[in-house]
Order: sequence, then C-alpha cells, then structure tokens
Amino acid sequence: MSQALSPLDEPLRVGIWQSLPLPMISRYLAAMKWDWVVLDLQHGPMSFETAYECVQTLRAGGTTPLVRVAINTPFEVQRALDIGAAGVVVPMTNTLDMARALAAAAKYPPRGERSLGGDASLLQGEDYPERANGETLLLVQVEHAAAVAVVDGMMAIDGVDGCFVGPTDLALSMGLPRQGYDDDPGHRAAMRRIVEACARHGKWPCCNTYDVEDFAAKVRDGFRAITLRSEVDLLMAGGRNLLRQLRQHVPSAPKAVGGGSGP
Repeated sequence: MSQALSPLDEPLRVGIWQSLPLPMISRYLAAMKWDWVVLDLQHGPMSFETAYECVQTLRAGGTTPLVRVAINTPFEVQRALDIGAAGVVVPMTNTLDMARALAAAAKYPPRGERSLGGDASLLQGEDYPERANGETLLLVQVEHAAAVAVVDGMMAIDGVDGCFVGPTDLALSMGLPRQGYDDDPGHRAAMRRIVEACARHGKWPCCNTYDVEDFAAKVRDGFRAITLRSEVDLLMAGGRNLLRQLRQHVPSAPKAVGGGSGP
C-alpha cells in the first residue's frame, strides 16, 4: 500500500485474515493473489517467530503482509515492523493519547521514535530506513464507541495511516447484539463517521466483512481496504458445505428386523 497517493486515488484492496500459524498457508494465500493478508496474533495461536516466516513467505509471493498485534502497545508495533510487516493493525485503540504513542512507535525520526533494528535492510534494501515511513502503515482499530467519539482526532495524527473497523465489536460496545446490527441507525451513523474522518484526512478506511453482500455494501459505504473473514472460515464453510452434499448420497442404514439383538 503506497502512501504516495491518497487511498481514494488507489485501487481498492481485497484482503483476508490468516489465523493458522503455518507459512504453507501464507504461500497458498499468496498464490490465490489476495492483495494483502493480515496475520492475526490477537485471536490466533501464531507467535512472532512464525509470523516472521509467514511475512517473508507472503512477500515472496507478491502479497502485502500485515500483522495484527496482540495488544495495543508501542513495543508490539515496533516488533511487528521489525519482522518485515508492511503494516500493523492495533486492536482497541480508544484514545488520542494511545494513538499518538502508537504513531510514534511506527515511524522513524524525525516523524516518530521507532528504533533502528531488524533485518529489513538486508531483505528489502539498504535504504529501507529512508523509505519505511512512507511505505509502512499503522492502522488503529476503531472497534469501540469511545474510539468513534475521537476518530476524527485520531485520523488527524501524523503517523496514523488509517483505521481498521471491527464492526461487531463496535456493535457490542454500543449495546447491540452481535448479529443483525447492520441496519441500526446508530451503528450506521458510526460507520459513516469513521469513513468521513478518513476521507477528510486522506487516511485508509479499512473494514472486515462476513459475506459477499456485506463486502459489496462496505465498498458502497466508501471503505478502501476490506477483508472477508479468514482462511479458517473458508476451510470450515467449504468443508461443511461439501460434507453436507456428500451425505445426501449416503444410503440410510437399514432398519433392524425384529426386536431381538441376538441370532
């Protein structure tokens, strides 16, 4: 994701989450030609060691690797960038002070306080430190009503490159059920406020979706980078559907004749 242009001037990015801690999965996802893959260290079993291998595998396959860190601390942001992530997604970023601290950790001086380290200069070119501020992304997760209240201020922070919306967590924070919240006026207003704040400051509005119709709706709403669930969701949904079809062709077991169980 280049920062040379506003997100509105760039192609919409289509992504997916990766939860399984296997570089082989990263290789398959890159072969599918997803624009970007978010490695999930928050809700999955992946370690930083495995994430490093997955990041390099995705890069080799031509897919942009992002990392969602487990917790919203500056240390986690720097570490994710040092293993080669092109962007970092930070969960539950609910305050301006938190967003400022994360932005400082994500950018090298003079824009921030990121420390030189890692092997990016060996793998991505000796001029990586000079390029990194313009090529790496910090996406704060707006997934709570408290974050929506200050989203315009967060998107105005230099070093915050956009936000990643968690629509279900946002709904729960608003007292809504975890399903069927899409048409709630308050939720829709919150989503519009997020997109408008990103557009006003030239930042990336990103969002997760749950099916093709939801994806299309988020495109219409103005989101510019959108994921559709995870590789585990694809495996489970596809496998369950196939098994259901196969079982339709399995003959029913014959009913036993008589009441006894012996000869």
